[in-house]
Amino acid sequence: MTSLTPPCPPANEVPIFNGLSIPANITTVFTPGSNTTDTAMVNCCAPNTVHVSMGCYQWCEVPKDGRLGSSQSDIQDRFGVCLGANGRNGTIIIGAHVASRASGQATSWSLLGLCALLISGSWVVNEFL
Repeated sequence: MTSLTPPCPPANEVPIFNGLSIPANITTVFTPGSNTTDTAMVNCCAPNTVHVSMGCYQWCEVPKDGRLGSSQSDIQDRFGVCLGANGRNGTIIIGAHVASRASGQATSWSLLGLCALLISGSWVVNEFL
């Protein structure tokens, strides 16, 4: 029986984020691996859950407490230090994705549209009173 899942890329390569099935609307960090109970990953991601994408990459939402920073490079650097401090040995390949702002902008435009609708509705009601 042949496997339909392609083999994982070499562990020394970080994939392009868009190729992974990880939500783009949250800030995430990912590294090669497939163990959701890896102690280093669990400790560095806490209180967030460790997930696996494509059977090849462990990932989690970056904790919102700010300890990992907010830029992609800060997150990668600090997460690597955290993994090392929690027992991950050797070279650590880490990717990070900072959440896109698109959803926030869409919400802002929706809110602006709602305000405009309420103002125009108020104007129409006042015209008939």
